[in-house]
Amino acid sequence: MAALPTPSTPDVLRDPHRIASARRLLVEVPGPAAFDRLSALAARLVGAGHAKVTLFTDQDIVVGGYGLPAGVVGGPALLTGALSAIVVREGTPLNIPDARANERVADLPAVTSGQVQAYLGAPIIAASGHIVGVLAVYDPTPRSWTGDATELLEQLSASVVAELELSAAQSAVGASSARLDVALEAGSVGIWERDLRTGSVFWDERASGIMGFEGAVQLDSLEQLMSHIHPEDHATVQQAMQTALAERGAFLAECRVLRTDGAVRWTVSRARVVADPSGEPIRVLGTVVDVTDAREQSARRLSAVQRAAAIAEVAAELANATRVEELADIAQRGGQVLGASSSALAVFDPGGAPLRLHMTHWLVDQARAGADVELPRDGIPIELDDELPTQWVARHGRRVFLATPEEARARFPRMGEISAVLGVQALAALPLRVESRVLGSFVVVWDTEHPFAGDDLEVLEALTAQIALSVSRLQADVERDAAVAAMTEANRHLQLLADVGEVLSDSLDIEDQIDRLTARIVPGIADWCYLVVTDEQGRPQQLAAAHRDPERRALVSEYVKALVAGASEEAALHVAVRSGQVVRTTIDQAYLDAVLPDPALRELFARLGGTSATVVPLTGRGRTLGALGLLNDPERGPHSDAEVDTLVEIGRRAGLALEHARLFGQQRALAETLQRSMLTAPPRPSGTEIVVRYVPAAAGAEIGGDWYDAFLQPDGCTVLAIGDVVGHDSRAAAAMGQVRGLLRGISYSSGDTPAGVLRQLDRAVRGLALDTMATCLVARLEPDDGAAGTTLRWSNAGHLPPAVLAPDGTVTLLDDGPVDLLLGVAPDTPRTDRVAVLPPGATVLLYTDGLVERRDRDLDAGAAELAEVLRRCAGLPLAELCDRVLERLFLPDAEDDVAVLAVRLAG
Repeated sequence: MAALPTPSTPDVLRDPHRIASARRLLVEVPGPAAFDRLSALAARLVGAGHAKVTLFTDQDIVVGGYGLPAGVVGGPALLTGALSAIVVREGTPLNIPDARANERVADLPAVTSGQVQAYLGAPIIAASGHIVGVLAVYDPTPRSWTGDATELLEQLSASVVAELELSAAQSAVGASSARLDVALEAGSVGIWERDLRTGSVFWDERASGIMGFEGAVQLDSLEQLMSHIHPEDHATVQQAMQTALAERGAFLAECRVLRTDGAVRWTVSRARVVADPSGEPIRVLGTVVDVTDAREQSARRLSAVQRAAAIAEVAAELANATRVEELADIAQRGGQVLGASSSALAVFDPGGAPLRLHMTHWLVDQARAGADVELPRDGIPIELDDELPTQWVARHGRRVFLATPEEARARFPRMGEISAVLGVQALAALPLRVESRVLGSFVVVWDTEHPFAGDDLEVLEALTAQIALSVSRLQADVERDAAVAAMTEANRHLQLLADVGEVLSDSLDIEDQIDRLTARIVPGIADWCYLVVTDEQGRPQQLAAAHRDPERRALVSEYVKALVAGASEEAALHVAVRSGQVVRTTIDQAYLDAVLPDPALRELFARLGGTSATVVPLTGRGRTLGALGLLNDPERGPHSDAEVDTLVEIGRRAGLALEHARLFGQQRALAETLQRSMLTAPPRPSGTEIVVRYVPAAAGAEIGGDWYDAFLQPDGCTVLAIGDVVGHDSRAAAAMGQVRGLLRGISYSSGDTPAGVLRQLDRAVRGLALDTMATCLVARLEPDDGAAGTTLRWSNAGHLPPAVLAPDGTVTLLDDGPVDLLLGVAPDTPRTDRVAVLPPGATVLLYTDGLVERRDRDLDAGAAELAEVLRRCAGLPLAELCDRVLERLFLPDAEDDVAVLAVRLAG
């Protein structure tokens, strides 16, 4: 068979259900005759020379055919198997008029050998819906297959399926009938039928044999039937029959029958009422079993078959039990086989109680009635001693049988009061043992004396073994579920801690941190919560609140504001802040009255709800910075110890984050104040307007070293300077102040050009050991009364180029030529002056990199955007232009500060 392309979906040919369905039908094929006829009929109707029926299991098997060589039927379809595989896989008829011209099959051996040139195959679909084979016709020469031929082949394939399914059904019916006969014969079960329309009664051979007759017997009336039943049992049988007929249900009667030889035999008859379509009963069909021998062996025992069935049923129920508390009542149904009145289980509790007793409903009700006490149905812990059989067996692992009250009292004196309360007359206690472990004991009680026979012990041992396995399974399930729950809870707490860590490390904005923190906590580990921090005097101030119902968050905030101001010192919040310890509280009315003296505050709490609270301190660097309060409704209940441990860790992390944020805020405020103090107001030279702006980085970012300066020289020229000291901290801000001061002094005293000023400044930075680097641009505006404009002379030490906005809206970046080296690297590097003539009304913009450089764009893109914004702002007042540029280019979350210095010449 040629290799078929591997489909992207599961291969139908390898479907185990399809293969099993095909094998089922293949096994039941009675012979090729019927399939030969169907193959011949198919070939004749479509005019083909060859036809075959195949069943495709894991290979294509021929079960009938026409025009085939001898020996092909019954073996694999070597010639057309690959074609059958296509039909089975696709599930639709395969119509190939010329196989050599069909790329799918042209290379198959059947085609290349010339034996198959035209092929038509229809899938054989079993009753299960699986494609199990193919009905195919083919010829060695090309030919066209009509649509009627395809439809005909599909109809004939349905006939093939019918034949196959019929054979399988007949085989199954035959096997079932044989098994039924064997079962009935083995069980000596007789069949009887009563025709309610004629009154006749029929006994088969086994039923009539029980009565002493030879062969099947037909009785003409119910009276004849009753003549063979013991007179003392007539009422029982008639009542059972009347009930069955009235309820259209089951008939069950145990009675004595009178044999023809005069012997009396005990029988059990079971039957069902059969009704006509209108619901009227027309006959009773039943079975009868001679149970005399079983009754004679032991009137106190059920038959071995009935006991086995009862134990099997109980074993199945035990296997399906989901709680240990269910086992006592299930086991009781097994004890009833021995005539027991009730039973109980005593199981060692993995949770810590020495032994927990689980009683049946009957025992619980008896105990309540006899002792006027309330006993829980889910088991009660009992002391592990030797005073009663239940505990003794669980301790020592040996069984105890007490057939009479006297025997019980002699062995266990306390059994006297048990017998009086529960009416126990006999008792059996057996250890629940799995391998070498004793899990507890199984106790069966009788309300009559009960001598124990050998069969009783076997049943009790088998039942106890089943109960022990179920107890072991259920305890393992509980332990596994507890372990899974603990792992899930631990993972949840770890994830919460990870989320908290992410929140607290993501920002240095205290309010943002705390808002996001409370949003993670609720509803993850609390129904609602609040977080307060203390001020410098240690007084709590509300900072954040959350509720699982977002619409009630404002109510929580209102409550916490009132709580901070109006709660007594014994409130959990104040205790936690004052002591630095975790406070766990059960909230009841007495507690509320004590800690919330204001009725309005109590009313607020009542609207929020909560029956338990945990308040953890927020600690940082050895001091308490606030507290986190978490409250739960009754459904969630108090926090567990593991949850409290998690909350303590959250409080610790939040406290450290608060401390870091406070320190950072103080440091940042100090640096920003220092920086602003050194950025003086610009001068107001005649014919020139100067506007400056400084914007610090976003909250949480570091302080930068950006600066600007503008001042007048003795000769009337205006000096402009802008720069950026490398670094983002208070040290950078201090270095900026030194560099700015040096530049101002050098420029004013020397009157040098911008390049000369930068050379002297670079040498001063090195000579004074400032140990810093900085970019800097120094420019000088030189008015020329005899010219058409003002000369701008500048020198650039690694800084961004000036931008010039002409009165007509044209924007130019003064970036011709290479930029000189920044300050603080090589003091002797050459510095170059550059010159540009500015027309009246021109605007010059100096700026630092925070304006044009961001993570999402480079400097070139930022400079292009700056030029575009300046063009759009042409004509605006200078101050408004600066504000508009910052609004468009400087983002609120920027990580770098920015300085802007703008100069506009009079027009």
